[in-house]
Amino acid sequence: MTTTAPVTELIAFTIDTPDASALAAFYGALTGGEVTDYPEYGVASLSALGANLYFQTVTDYSRPEWPSQQHPQQFHLDLRTADLDAAVQAAVELGASVASEQPNPEMSTVMIDPHGHPFCLCPPKQD
Repeated sequence: MTTTAPVTELIAFTIDTPDASALAAFYGALTGGEVTDYPEYGVASLSALGANLYFQTVTDYSRPEWPSQQHPQQFHLDLRTADLDAAVQAAVELGASVASEQPNPEMSTVMIDPHGHPFCLCPPKQD
């Protein structure tokens, strides 16, 4: 698609974390994506599901708290899955947890990744 807008491409989305390699590995295992680690720079990248996510190690990282805004969620990812129960189980086995508060359980399951970021696992689209 051609555009006349001044910005023409989203290259990646970058996520702060206390350990870029570890969080990239978590999301890589969860999505089946390809992780490239640059430990000398404190950065890792993940190519998965048609998108690029970058992870950067941050000193004095402040872990978000779901759903509180005292330590805001900072961002969250919505990930579609063919089998919600299997995806939740896989995420937990990889180190995530199911959030205690589930605002729309019929639409998604809120999970907390190993570094505190919330993400949603969403069931298949209904026709």
